[in-house]
Amino acid sequence: MSEDFIKMIGDAAVKHYPKYKILPSLAIAQAIKESGWGGSKLARECHNYFGMKWREGCGCDYKEYLTKEQRKDGSYYTIKAKFRKYGSAAEGIEGYYKFLSGYKRYHNLIGVTDAAKACDLIRQDGWATDLAYSGSLKSLILKYGLTAFDRKALGDKDIDAVAKEVIDGLWGTGDERKRKLKTAGYDYYAVQRRVNEMLR
Repeated sequence: MSEDFIKMIGDAAVKHYPKYKILPSLAIAQAIKESGWGGSKLARECHNYFGMKWREGCGCDYKEYLTKEQRKDGSYYTIKAKFRKYGSAAEGIEGYYKFLSGYKRYHNLIGVTDAAKACDLIRQDGWATDLAYSGSLKSLILKYGLTAFDRKALGDKDIDAVAKEVIDGLWGTGDERKRKLKTAGYDYYAVQRRVNEMLR
């Protein structure tokens, strides 16, 4: 089930990337977290996999649900909120991209190619009140290798191309380089071996 869910969201995210330029790994991780692998009532009843709230003029129907919000001090409270309702999985996934592109505060996500940075930005932009939101997304991306979908969307680079970028300083140094390469789905040790070979 989890593989099917990742594939459903991931394939759609890759398809939408040329138009919206939002990393697929971010979309998949958010869908997993927000919908409980598609098992939430909101996902099942409304094809809303991302927990998107409804507003007047957004172009779709809504349904009300109780939801938990987190205050800055870490305490929780419950509210009743209107959430977007879609007619199909495809509409719900595209609705995510329309939602992001419809709010100026999310425009800083467009064109970001570092999954960890995208996770930090979406939390800073106000997507969720959960204080641990970015960390949860990053963990999902690493655990399930979701950057493989980013590479499909961005166009796979061979190891020589990545090694040249490392030599040119585009991936940072030391632990930063290791983290960035792993987050992007590359085998750090294989890339580093190729860098060392090219520098001989």
